[in-house]
Amino acid sequence: IPDMFIKLLKECSDDAWDMGHITHTLTNRRWKEKVVAYCESHDQAIVGDKTLAFWLMDAEMYTGMSIFQNPEPSMTVDRGLSLHKMIRMLVLGLGGEGYLNFMG
Repeated sequence: IPDMFIKLLKECSDDAWDMGHITHTLTNRRWKEKVVAYCESHDQAIVGDKTLAFWLMDAEMYTGMSIFQNPEPSMTVDRGLSLHKMIRMLVLGLGGEGYLNFMG
């Protein structure tokens, strides 16, 4: 699941995502098999890739989230946070019987 979202972020803009493909990927599992789903993992940081939040907001995370450096709200950060929440909600709702939260 994390690789699917990274692939989507790399290959197409978020307004062109195929929700049918996302739904199918999140619900495609064996009947009655318990699944723990997650949208980002520690492996992304270990292999040198960026986490989901960094793919969505990148360098704007450092400057756009501070009201002291920039009193105007950053559209990149607002959109990135909204998409991050939406992705987590989709994975929580459709991903399986459990949800694993990555903190790091």
